[in-house]
Amino acid sequence: MIDISDGLLSDLGHVADSSQVRIDLRAAALPVPVELVQVAALLEMDPLRWMLTGGEDHALAAAFPARCVLPPGWSVIGSVHEGTGISVDGARYSGVQGWDHFTG
Repeated sequence: MIDISDGLLSDLGHVADSSQVRIDLRAAALPVPVELVQVAALLEMDPLRWMLTGGEDHALAAAFPARCVLPPGWSVIGSVHEGTGISVDGARYSGVQGWDHFTG
């Protein structure tokens, strides 16, 4: 389990690296707030990019066994596989993945 305050991709990347697994997120499973879609449209931005790489979110991401009943309010947004790194809909995400404390 990890907080995603540095960005979902960045922080799940830490989990994947430390656990020596590949985490594949499903973009359609991410709960994108309507307000975020509206603001992104006004700014001609991609709300999914913000969901994947934005920081300062007060949320947690965790891996549970497939047979586990999720706690109330939790959603399945991806899966864990053999391999390394993190992907979105089966493809590596290119570009910045979130906040990096060492590059500022």
